[in-house]
Amino acid sequence: MRALALLAPLALATLLGGCADSAGSIEPLQGSWTLANGSDADGAFIDPTRPVTLEVEGSEFSGNSPCNVYSGTIVARGGGIDLGEGIATTEQACADPEQQALEGRYYAALSDIERAERSSGELVLTGPGVELVFAAD
Repeated sequence: MRALALLAPLALATLLGGCADSAGSIEPLQGSWTLANGSDADGAFIDPTRPVTLEVEGSEFSGNSPCNVYSGTIVARGGGIDLGEGIATTEQACADPEQQALEGRYYAALSDIERAERSSGELVLTGPGVELVFAAD
């Protein structure tokens, strides 16, 4: 019984450590995704007529936004992730100013992402005031 009492805190620390590692892992991001819902401090942003995609392979990501193609590198850092370092995009102007604004909000949201969780065919990326929910392709 005494051994069990001594092992319980160690087991709890191991479980909690595992949770922290998964939040900072790029493994959950792997695959092809389509944005199902996005929100930031200004509210929801998504246009079902212009799908936004995300493709993750290894530590590289790419996709299509409302008007452009984008790519970048995912960095696992301090128990979290960072997608915002050096997102590269094509520079096509959107014909529709609303689409241009949605695209800008999406790129800003990507830059703020700190955590990734994957469950039930969804990838949820979150950061301060930001949530991007992707459905598996």
